[in-house]
Parts: sequence; C-alpha cells; structure tokens
Amino acid sequence: MLLLLLSTGGNAGAQDQDGGAKQPFCPTGLDIPARPPVDVELGEGDIYINADQIDAVEEGVSQLKGNAELAADNRQARADEVLYNRAENNAVLSGDVKFWDEAVFLSSESAYIEFDNDTGSFKTADYRLLDNGGRGRAESLFIDPGKLTTGKNADYTTCEPEDDEWDFEKNVWKISASELALNHETDRGIGKNIVLRIKDIPVFYSPYFTFPLSKKRKSGLLMPGFGTSGNNGFETQLPYYWNIAPNMDATITPRLFTDNGVMGLFEYRYLFDKSEGRLNLEYLPGDDQFNNRDRSLIEFEHNQRFLKRGRLSLTYNRISDREYFEDFGAQLADTSTRYLPRRADLRYGGNNWKLSVRAQSYQVIDRNIDVTSRPYKTLPQVRFSYSPLSGNNKINLNLASEVTYFDRTDKAGIVNDVAGFRADLYPSVSYPLKSRAAFLIPKIGVRHTRYNLTEKGREGVFGSSPDRTLPILSIDSGIFLERAARIDENDYLHTLEPRLYYLYVPDEDQSDLPVFDTAIFNLDYNAFFRENRFAGIDRIGDANQITLAIGSRLINQKTGRQAAFFRVAQSYFLADQDVIRQTLTAEGEIRDDGAPNEDLLSPFAAETGITIFDDWTLSGEMHWNPNNKTIGKMALKAQYKPADNKVINLAYRVRREASGLIRRNPTDIEQTDLSFNWPLAKQWSVVGRWNYAVPENRSIDLFAGIQFESCCVGIRAVGRRYLTNLDGDFNTGFFLQFELKGLAGIGGRTVDFLHQAIPGYEPGP
Repeated sequence: MLLLLLSTGGNAGAQDQDGGAKQPFCPTGLDIPARPPVDVELGEGDIYINADQIDAVEEGVSQLKGNAELAADNRQARADEVLYNRAENNAVLSGDVKFWDEAVFLSSESAYIEFDNDTGSFKTADYRLLDNGGRGRAESLFIDPGKLTTGKNADYTTCEPEDDEWDFEKNVWKISASELALNHETDRGIGKNIVLRIKDIPVFYSPYFTFPLSKKRKSGLLMPGFGTSGNNGFETQLPYYWNIAPNMDATITPRLFTDNGVMGLFEYRYLFDKSEGRLNLEYLPGDDQFNNRDRSLIEFEHNQRFLKRGRLSLTYNRISDREYFEDFGAQLADTSTRYLPRRADLRYGGNNWKLSVRAQSYQVIDRNIDVTSRPYKTLPQVRFSYSPLSGNNKINLNLASEVTYFDRTDKAGIVNDVAGFRADLYPSVSYPLKSRAAFLIPKIGVRHTRYNLTEKGREGVFGSSPDRTLPILSIDSGIFLERAARIDENDYLHTLEPRLYYLYVPDEDQSDLPVFDTAIFNLDYNAFFRENRFAGIDRIGDANQITLAIGSRLINQKTGRQAAFFRVAQSYFLADQDVIRQTLTAEGEIRDDGAPNEDLLSPFAAETGITIFDDWTLSGEMHWNPNNKTIGKMALKAQYKPADNKVINLAYRVRREASGLIRRNPTDIEQTDLSFNWPLAKQWSVVGRWNYAVPENRSIDLFAGIQFESCCVGIRAVGRRYLTNLDGDFNTGFFLQFELKGLAGIGGRTVDFLHQAIPGYEPGP
C-alpha cells in the first residue's frame, strides 16, 4: 500500500457531486457540498491524506488537524480532526465530519472508517441518497458504500426540509424506524417499528415494512387505498405485492367494504419467451347487501406462440351474478355488459395458407334476454384459406372455407331452437393491376353454403339440410394524384384519390336459412367496399350497385406524418335490396328483422381529420341519408393539447339505428362529452368530465377533481356520479390518490381511471 503524505495548505478547484435523479418540481440540485479536490492520481489501495497540520507516525497513529481530508478510490471524507492508524488501516474522524461516495453523502459528529473492507460507522448522521434525492437522519449509521446503509433510530424522506415558515409542499412525509436498512444493490428499504408521518403527524404504524428506493420490483406491502361510494359505503384495501420471479408477479389485496364485507382480490401476471398471460380473481363471501350470497369474478387471458407461425389465445370470464358490475364496476361499459366471452383460438399458417380453430361460448349476464336472442356457442369453428397464386399483374386464386357447429343448449340439456353445422366454401379468382398511380382489381367468385340442422322442442321451421349458392362479382378501381404544397413554410404532399367500386350479387330468397351469427354492419366508410352488407354468412346481401368515393390527404414531407385527410363515399343502387335478416321467435315463428331497401341512393358518408396545427386535433364523421333527409350518424371531436399536462377534449355524437333494422327510437344516441386536465397554478391542476345525454336530459358520467404535484408528493381527489345500468340507476363515489414520491402510492387506480376517461391525460407537468 502506498501512503501519500502531501504538504499542508489550502486546495483550489472542486469536484461537483451535486447530482442525482431529478423529478418534476424538485430543486435542480441536492445542496451537497462539493468534494475536496485530489490533485494526484490514486491507484487501487492508495490512500490520500491532507490537513492544515499533520503529525505523522510511520507505524502508529497519525494525527491530522484542521481541514483534515481522506480519499480512497471513489470515497472522500473531511473532518476537523482525523486519527489515521496505518497498521490497522482505519481512521477515526471527529468534528463536522463529511463523507462522499457514489451512492450517498452524509455529515455527522464523528465517524469510524475501515479501509480494508470499505465500511464506515457514523454517529448522529444526516444522509443524502444521490440516485433519488432521499434524505434522513440517524442516531447511528453504518454504510457499505454502494451496497448497504443501516441506521438506528433513523428516518427517511424524499421531501425537502421546511424553512422557518410552514410550507405545504415541503416536509410532507417521512418514515421513522428503530432500525432502517437501505440496500442500494436491490434498491429496497427495510424498516422495523415503522411510523409514517404526514407533516409530523403519525398516520401509520407497522412493526415491519419494506419500501422501494427506485422503480425496481420488490415483494412487500404496498400503501393502503381508500374511497367511498353510494353502492358500497367506505372501502379500504391493503395490497401485498409478490415479486415471484423476473417474469412473473402477483398482487394479493384484502378489500373491506363497510356495507358489503371483505373481498379478496388476486392478480397474477406472467411473461415467458413465447407466452404471456394474466389471471384476475375477486371473491366476496356472504355479501351483506346481497342476501349473504357469495359473489365472485374470474378473468383469464393467455397468449402462446409455437412453431414460429403458430398462435394460441385463451380467454375466460365469469361473474357470480348480473348485478356484480353494477355494484363493483367502474363505468357504464362494464355495468351494461350483457355477455361475457369465453374463447379459445388456435392459428397456424404457411406461405400461402392459413388455418384457424375457434371454440367460443358466452356467459349470459342479462337473463331477461329471450333465449332465442342469445348468442350461439361455436363448438368448434374451423377456417381454412389457401392462395396458391398471388401477385400483381397475374391471376390470383383464393379459397376461403369454414365449418362451424352452432349450439344454444341450456344447462338442462334441452335444445331451445335450431342448432347444427354450417359449411361454407368460397373460391374466387382475381387479376389485380396495380401501379404507383392507379389500380384495377376485377374479381369473381362463387359462395356455397350448406347446413345440417337439428330442431328440437318445437316443429321444425327449416329443412334438415338447406343450402345456398351465389356468384359474387366485383370491380375495384382507383387512381392517385399528387402535387407539392407549401403551407406555413412547411412542405407537404397533397393527394387526390378517387375510387370506383362495382358489386353484383344476385337476389335469392334466403328465409329458409337460419341466422346463427349474422348481423348488419355498422355503416362506415370501409363498409362501402365490402362484398356483403351483413356480418356473418347466414345472409349474403343481394347487390347491383356502384360506389363512388374520393379522398384527399396532406402529408408532411419532412416527417412523413399525415397532417390532414378527407374522404367521402356513396353508393348508387341499380336494383332493390331484398335480402333481409330474419329471427326465430320463442314461439317457433320466423320474424322479419328489417325491410327491403328500395332507395336509389345509399347514405352519404364523410370522414375528416386535421392535425396540421401544433396544439389542435380535429376530426369528424357524418352519415347523411338523402332519401329521408336525416343524419344516421355524426361524430365531431376536437382536442386542444398545448402541453403534456394541458388537454381539453370536446365531442358531440349522434347515432340512429342502421337502415334495415326495426327502430325503437328515432334517435338512439345523442350525447355531448367534455373532458379536461388543466393547470391552475404551477403545481395545481383540475380534471373533469361531463358526458351528457341530450334527449334524456341527464348526465351519464360527471366527475370533477383537483390535483397537486410537488417534488415528494402527489395528491388527486375526484368526486364522481355515473350511470350504473340501463335502468337509470346512478352511483356516487369519491376517489383519492395520495402518492408519496420515492415511497409508494395510495389509491393508484385513480390515475388509471383518469387515463381512460380523459383522452390525452398526463399526470405530470
């Protein structure tokens, strides 16, 4: 070992150690004194000493007084006095001790440093963690630099200390412990007899507690969450996070409702090289508000890859009762759910073929739905497609086929209506002609569908094996025109894209065929270019029509992003559309669901969007029926987002039921929607949403809240009143998140809720 004894005297220059991770609203520096400079190069095991006065003893204890300094590797120390024992290779420091290393800075009254094992012990020490800005004080402190810091009667916080006057955003929280260990290798803190204080007021105690020093995952208790709602009363939960392995974890949460009882929640997630999945369980034994019945929820998803091109997907959902989502769901999309899917999909393919197998059933939540209106099970559905010839400027051959067994058997094993097999075969030939400026795609095919039916419980209304064979002819064409454009000193590519589409399918009476999975497509721009106006193949719509469309785009030539677009389409019918959808009633009668279309013109569809402005995004969609001069659908949206934490969304929506359906109301939906996240001051902001149904003259979802963000704490409080079911019942709730920066969060679901409810929401500045 080389001992460097340098001359006494002052030093010039400084090495800035004022660093660390920066958080929004945090000070730009950690207020850490600069390291004393070392003007010689130290090798491994070398120790540098310097002081105003040095009393050196070759084989004994050397005494350093006045600005005494020690340095070894990346560690440095300064004190009023140092006793350095060369034989034992240790040092005793006293009087205004300061210590620097890569992970921590601390000051204390006295210290003892072991250079052989790179450890130190300090009395009455104040410390700063350089990676996250955490700080605290300990009666005694032991450090193994970069590895471990332990303390007796210690505290920890990421908040800045208060000045002389009371400050809301400083010294918000700290934890105190009889024993505290900060593991810098695992980025985890462990404390015994932990007390959490908010503004020096004790609010939580635990005999044992772990907390993160970074965002690395670690098993342990999370902070409790709480809230209140009109359906369930006051609720509180205490989650436990289990970091099972690097590729899997689980969260176990007891959730107490004052009006319902104690619910257990379990979420398990896993991720492997070729698979991933999630299991979510909820169980409430003996609900006090539900005749002491047990209530539960199961959600399972799994995705698996195999043999390079193979895919397996599994989905399973189940709830114990139809009111479960009304009582515990968060939004109308949950509470108005009528079916829960259960599905298994297996897919595999080669260079020119694809095979898929699906088994699917549903849990019917709304038992008031007539049994003949409930969805069928597919046990199974097998699809195969084959394209032996494909490419541009050549003949393309394609084969699409499907075999499906449909069943709607109830639990007693009684077939309530028609069931059976459906086989569909659709070979087609096309000859695409494509260039950069135009395309022409003529196509002709023949679709053959055959059924093998079973009808029990009533007289049969369909034959045992009806079938249908239809030719399908289409011609799709379009051209691309473009020119350069300059707008506001930016270069754009402006396109004009007219399109012409012809479709012919002969009219054939299909009322002798059952309807297993067929509905009418929602009208949108893409629907004008589909071969069938029905979703599903139980009905093939007759067609003799021409569709005219034109689109235009504005593309930023520097970024390649689409700045604006506009497109319109309309069909001209050369013959009436007579094929409609029929349903089988519970009495065994066939009922028409809709009426033939005798109009000359289809609804006119237009879509547009503009993102050319830095802060504004505008979009719109409208479907106008020239035959009865009514708007079938209209959606207008505007978003103003000048910064990440500033957003205002405006929307207006109108939707009428599609042509061909029996209308219950002239207007099905007419709603306005306003949502926002907007700062009031540097650290305060407001959030809110108002979703309003115009014809019913009532709010569907209404909430407002306030947020506060500082260096060490985030607070979000939201009050909400929302529709829970289609009968018009409302629930009122209060959501609160209290986030302790660098420690944990209370009520973390609040941020998830705001992300879903406010497009473009960002919690930070």
